[in-house]
Amino acid sequence: MDIQSTSEDRTWKEKIASLPRAKVNDARVAIAGLKPRLNALTMKANDNLRSNPAKWAGIAAGAGLGIGLIGRFLQHRAKDRRVPAIVIIEAAC
Repeated sequence: MDIQSTSEDRTWKEKIASLPRAKVNDARVAIAGLKPRLNALTMKANDNLRSNPAKWAGIAAGAGLGIGLIGRFLQHRAKDRRVPAIVIIEAAC
């Protein structure tokens, strides 16, 4: 008796092996074309961070302040929420 595996049981390598070769090659070509562009974007981001560090420090400080204020607001809101002392649930059977 031959046991067939479902698509969830297969590994990613088995799934790729079951695809037609043309699709696999197209995907490899697309990834190979993407790598230089991704490297260029990474280098540009690194240059931007190095060229203007004060701007990024200000953005980080502002984001931290904003997150802190939101947390403080939510903490006080949760504390001031009125919760009934006794909950009565009636059920009719």
